[in-house]
Amino acid sequence: MKQILLVCNAGMSSGILARKMEDAANGTMTIKAVGVSEYKDHVENKDLLIVGPQIRFQLDEISKAVPIPVMLIDFQKYGLMDAEGILNDVRSALEMN
Repeated sequence: MKQILLVCNAGMSSGILARKMEDAANGTMTIKAVGVSEYKDHVENKDLLIVGPQIRFQLDEISKAVPIPVMLIDFQKYGLMDAEGILNDVRSALEMN
């Protein structure tokens, strides 16, 4: 099972998205949502870190701070809470297709 860390500004709206993504993943992934101030405390044992578009300006800093791949969530998919679309992007990033 893949472990995904979803990082956004405060972790609130992303918590809803994380639950939708887990439901759509049908047990193949777990997704934990946290705010940008605490992501370093949760990166252990994760396969991928995905970044909410509202903090895209911190993408480079986050990428350099963690030993796992980092992916920016598409702005439109995030705004629509398109769990399936984001999962497809995650699978591509993990080369799971």
